[in-house]
Order: sequence, then structure tokens, then C-alpha cells
Amino acid sequence: MKLRTTLLLIAWASSQCYTAAAYVAPFTSRRRLCTSFKNSASDDVDATIDSNDTNQYSDLQTHYSTGSSRRDFFQRSANIFAVASTATTCAFFLSTGSSTVANAALLSSSSSSLPPLNTPAPDFELPNSRNNNDGSPTTSLTSLLNTKKWTVLYFYPGAFTSGCTLEARNFQTDLPTYQNLNAQIVGVSVDSVEKNSEFCSAEKLEYTLLTDEGGHVSKLYGSSLSIPGFGTFSNRQTYIIDPRGDVRWVFVDVDSKIPRHSGDVLEKLRQLQE
Repeated sequence: MKLRTTLLLIAWASSQCYTAAAYVAPFTSRRRLCTSFKNSASDDVDATIDSNDTNQYSDLQTHYSTGSSRRDFFQRSANIFAVASTATTCAFFLSTGSSTVANAALLSSSSSSLPPLNTPAPDFELPNSRNNNDGSPTTSLTSLLNTKKWTVLYFYPGAFTSGCTLEARNFQTDLPTYQNLNAQIVGVSVDSVEKNSEFCSAEKLEYTLLTDEGGHVSKLYGSSLSIPGFGTFSNRQTYIIDPRGDVRWVFVDVDSKIPRHSGDVLEKLRQLQE
């Protein structure tokens, strides 16, 4: 009986390792696999979008109106890596004779809870994309509040991916309306300052993008997605912070509504200001 069980476990482990290997094999380095995660997380494996191509822009609107969800991707990824982990653990079990197989959670989503409404927003100070009016290399919550404006703080997975490009363009298009409502827009991702600066230049963004290296601020805001071995990424969520520094609203279901998201934010902003 023990021999039969052992043979079955060996066969199962081999099949699962093959499944995991089939997924990972195309990626010759951790960097390429990580890049694939970021692109897929934004439902875009085609990378950069031509900012002057109106047809592509229309295609982005259509693509994101279908309700595709980044969370689905991460769930599928979790299953794949869970298979790989279980197969590895099974191999360890067979080689050591251990009677316990540990099941590790290889993907953690939104590692901290959302800040409660009508409470102070978590404090931060992050490097910016160097388009601050005062020329400062960093932007803090304090500096934003010193303007006496409402702040739309939005987190995004990665610059130059389709969802983030569409979201940024729409915020830029509506920027004059936000300014008329005494509001400012600030984006946050784990992208480098250089990449965010390039993104600002390519898309002609007139608002600031911040670099949250390691995703520490994203975690404070309950807006992080972590893949062990590959890092933490900012989840696509948007926060409205009033001039006093309190969180007044949080948009968590943004992925399926990207084409209209900026309009939704403006509508909520008007309601909160009444």
C-alpha cells in the first residue's frame, strides 16, 4: 500500500512540476517574468501605447469596457504558483519521508486593510516625477494638504501599460475640471522616478506621479498586490482626500470601469463638496 501511494505521489508531483515548468519556461529570467506579471496585471501584454494613435486609444476604451479584471489574473497566477509550490513540497516529502505537506500562500492581495472613511489619510513622502511646481524632488501628504486643495490620490500597477495609459489620459483630459473644483491629482506606483518621468513626458501629464519603491505606501493604503519572489505592485485604487487630510472616499473596483473612472471620481468629488 505504501509503495502504491508513493508511486502515485511521484506521478502526481511529476505532472504538476511539468505544468509549472511549462508556464515558467518561456521566461528566461526573473526580470522577464516580473515584467509579464505587471503587463498582464494591467491586461496588456503589448507594452507601450502610441500616444498619438487615436485608433489605439479607442481600442483601449473598448477593451476596458468589457469588464476584464486584474484580480482574475492574479488569482490564476496564484493557482499556478501554488501548483509549483505543492509539487516542490511533495518532492521534499518523498525524499525525506515527512508525513506533513505544508501549503504556503504564495500570493497575497491587499496586504493591509483600507483606511477607514473620515479618518486621517496615512502619511507619506515619496520621490516624484520632477514636475512639481516648487521643484522639490519629493512630495508628501503634508505638502499636498498645504495647498488647501482636495487630493485625488490614485494607485496604478505600471506606466506605459494599456490600463494605466488610458487612466492617466482621462485624468489629464479632465484636469481643468478638477482644478475648477479645487482638486489636484497625484498618481502612485512602484515604477522608478525615471520611468514615471518618461511616462509624464510621453503622455504630456501635468500632474505628479510618485515612486513607491517596495510598495510601502501602497500597503499603508491597502492598495498592494504582492507576488513572493517578484515584489509588490500597486493595486488600481483611487482615494479622495479632503483639504483637512481625511479619506472621504475610496474607489476599489476601478479595473472594469477605467474608461469612465475619471468621470466617476468627478461626480463623487462634487457630491462630497456639497
